[in-house]
Amino acid sequence: MDSTESFLKTVLERVRGYLDDADFEAKYNDQYLLQHIIMPSIVDVQARLVLNADNPVVNRFNVSLVAQQECYTLPPCVGEVLRVCKFGDNNQDDGVPTEDYKPRGMFSVGGPIWSLEGNMLCFKPYPTNAEDVTVLYISNGDMRPHYYDHSGATNVNKGYLTTTSTFKLSDTPTLGLLDKRPHSYVGSVLRLYGSTTHEERIISAYDVATRVATVKRPFTLTAAFNYDYEVAPNNFQSLTEAVTLASAIKLGAWRKISQAHHTLLVEQYRMALKTITDNLANMQARTGKSWQKDTLDNPDWRP
Repeated sequence: MDSTESFLKTVLERVRGYLDDADFEAKYNDQYLLQHIIMPSIVDVQARLVLNADNPVVNRFNVSLVAQQECYTLPPCVGEVLRVCKFGDNNQDDGVPTEDYKPRGMFSVGGPIWSLEGNMLCFKPYPTNAEDVTVLYISNGDMRPHYYDHSGATNVNKGYLTTTSTFKLSDTPTLGLLDKRPHSYVGSVLRLYGSTTHEERIISAYDVATRVATVKRPFTLTAAFNYDYEVAPNNFQSLTEAVTLASAIKLGAWRKISQAHHTLLVEQYRMALKTITDNLANMQARTGKSWQKDTLDNPDWRP
């Protein structure tokens, strides 16, 4: 692992190790590799993992319906929509939906209720009143990861812990890109590198205008000064290795490596992907894999 313990820097170092080539070192700098090789590899790996993981992060996105308006734009990182529902007001919301909107087919006599069209959530019949609904979804990992090294500088606009639950991202990351799409970082991991401890939290909200990320659980770090930080996937060793090898395979195709070298990378990638898949798919060991019977979709269920 890189001495900074950064996920992105570690992946970069390992990719260079797997493809040890003097010309490669000179042609592709870290920023280029991150933008064109590592970013798509992160999405590739995360998309595979979320299908079987026991611990997917379930995100909330509130939609304010407007009378007679059919479609509403979803966040760019929506991978799977689990539910469109309604919760109680601020004084009554206990985390359990009070209303559930179940989609139907497009040829349903009463309309599909809601459907997905590209990056939009569409309602038919059209809403008749202004009301708020909530979309529960799992992220597909499609965001712009980045790392910021504050190098001792103090600036309230760059990598600044505004409260224990809110953090202002830098507009000029040291490595990677700042995502300028609304809500793009929701569900991603924000990792702060303190002087004596490193902490990571799940981002629950992201204001693209102010670059302020809100986390689901507050940091124990409290000093309101600048931190080195990273927005990236969880820093599991097996996940880091899977992303590294996926990246090395992509870059190897660019470099026209030998078939033997390519085969070796593919075998290592399969091993790393199997390890992280098994880890995440079996985290919840209390009930194991089973079908739930007491659900809203079971017509025979009675409380």
